[in-house]
Amino acid sequence: MKKIMFLAIIFLCISYLFAENKLGIGLGWPYVSLKYNFSQNISSELKFAVGEGINIFAGRFYWNFYRKNALIGVTGVEAGYIDFDTLNIKGYGGECSLFIGGEYFITRRLSFVLDFSPTFIILKSDDFEIEDIEWVVNFAFYYYFLRK
Repeated sequence: MKKIMFLAIIFLCISYLFAENKLGIGLGWPYVSLKYNFSQNISSELKFAVGEGINIFAGRFYWNFYRKNALIGVTGVEAGYIDFDTLNIKGYGGECSLFIGGEYFITRRLSFVLDFSPTFIILKSDDFEIEDIEWVVNFAFYYYFLRK
């Protein structure tokens, strides 16, 4: 009986999240993400990016500062962990950035996001350590579950 009650509560919580348009899946180049909208102005996201021996696990915090029809202006902060094994070099590092951009809803459930950010990157291996600022452009499509 306890297992059935537990599963019923989990099902109700998940249904509530989906019905309120709080959960979305993002597909960008070269990453996938899971985005959660806490309110109309605040969101967060978990991202996983891959490419030629490089893996990045990152988290984002969004503030939606502008809203007009299908367009939302966004800004926020991102921080992540980098793991690489390429060109016979293995190592790790981190990245953090402040970004600004926009999200445009094509349909009630489908949107695309474009943002720009100066990104501070630190990479370390046994032989070297690099610190640099690079400009990053993110472009992704998002699918939201049961948008109102």
